[in-house]
Amino acid sequence: MVILSHFAGDPYYKHFGYYSVSVFFILSGFAITAALNEVYAFDLKRFWINRALRLLPLYYITLAATLGTVLALPGETARFSTHWAGPSLHDFWLNLLLLPMMSWEHQFRLVMPAWSVAVEILMYAYLSLGFARRKSYATWLFATAVVFHALTALGGDGWHTRYFDPHGATLGFSIGALIYFQRKQRLSKISPRAVPPLLMLWIANMICGGWILSDDYVRLGGFYLNSIIGAALVTALADWRPAATLRVVDAHMGELAYPVFLCHWLAGFAVALAAFSPEVRGTGFALAAILASLGIAVVMASLNARCIEPMRRNIRRGAGITVPRTRGGGAVTAAGA
Repeated sequence: MVILSHFAGDPYYKHFGYYSVSVFFILSGFAITAALNEVYAFDLKRFWINRALRLLPLYYITLAATLGTVLALPGETARFSTHWAGPSLHDFWLNLLLLPMMSWEHQFRLVMPAWSVAVEILMYAYLSLGFARRKSYATWLFATAVVFHALTALGGDGWHTRYFDPHGATLGFSIGALIYFQRKQRLSKISPRAVPPLLMLWIANMICGGWILSDDYVRLGGFYLNSIIGAALVTALADWRPAATLRVVDAHMGELAYPVFLCHWLAGFAVALAAFSPEVRGTGFALAAILASLGIAVVMASLNARCIEPMRRNIRRGAGITVPRTRGGGAVTAAGA
């Protein structure tokens, strides 16, 4: 959805990426709250080392590859994306530090999804410093997020403020944390059988926005309905116990998701250079970019599995962690999510 929103070339597809990332924030809020409570027991040193190993090596590999490409082909890369035009040493250091990239004031971006990665790290800080400890704290974060979104909507702030302002992400992460506590207290449960209709409803809401329904709906009613459906989906999926074969497929897709997210602009540029032109956009180009991104992601995920994951497993063993098992015998990998 994210690659389609970036490369399809039609403004209609833009919100596909926005809606998908918003639901991912809910999923991440749930998974990280579960991990902090059940895997790390708020051992923040090991939690942060594992998060850094999960996020940063692949980020810096993508950053280095993109920097080499931009320096080697400055004209072509600038035509492909204005965010790769006219780099300076100051811009390079900002990209290297990563966290400044959560602000869109910095236009030069070697890794375009750096915004989302930086926001993730900020939300990890909120959750690990207290909001994931108790339901009441998560509720307070949710209430603050609702006030932020209400004030920006009623105050006439643009749609991008509610989406791109880092604190806009507190809505999704707090919803995810509340889902964890609600399930723990057995206060809410949605049958996994509801997953297919919920998924169809989520897709329908996304497709209808900007096509049957107005652009104003996309930015307001549709956006918040997207979060409601996303919360129901995460709640239902939390109790889903798929067959062994599907678990294996799911695990492989999960390992590819982050590398695909990081490398898709670089993969898209390679496709444009090889078969199209730097200015090209369109659904055909987007599909080709998806395939190229998957190919690069397989290599990145393989390197990650060989070099990084053993260190992460050792850190978990050092914490004396026993990974719980599902009824079907598979490991519950909340931290890996």
